[in-house]
Amino acid sequence: MAVYIPHARRRRRLLVVAAAAFLLGGLLGGLVGRLTAPTPAERVAAAQEQARQVSAQLRVLSLHAETGAASQGSGDGGAVLALQRADTDLGRALGQAPWIPARQGNALRDRLHELERSAAADARSPGFAAGVDRLAHDIDTGFGLATE
Repeated sequence: MAVYIPHARRRRRLLVVAAAAFLLGGLLGGLVGRLTAPTPAERVAAAQEQARQVSAQLRVLSLHAETGAASQGSGDGGAVLALQRADTDLGRALGQAPWIPARQGNALRDRLHELERSAAADARSPGFAAGVDRLAHDIDTGFGLATE
């Protein structure tokens, strides 16, 4: 014997099951997303690590400038290339650091661009090395890495 289920009841059951599946999927998706998302502390640590790498690149460049390394003045643009890479990495670090005001980040990048412009002619001078060191220190300070 066949049991007849009215069409309206079947549709109502289908809608209830679909709504329950939608809610359950949303809850599970939200829970999994929340558990796998980086914590604020992890995001800060990632931005600080990126900034640490930028300041280390700049300090290496400063040491090369102080010692008169061959790549600085041979016309191959070693200093310019290093500063361009630091600029790219600094931009990435600033993008990960919402606690640094845009004005401060722009000031750091402007100083880096100024060093890029002067690198071709001035890369072997002590003033250039000192400017690079100051910028590296200011990046560390801005990202909360300086230990003064």
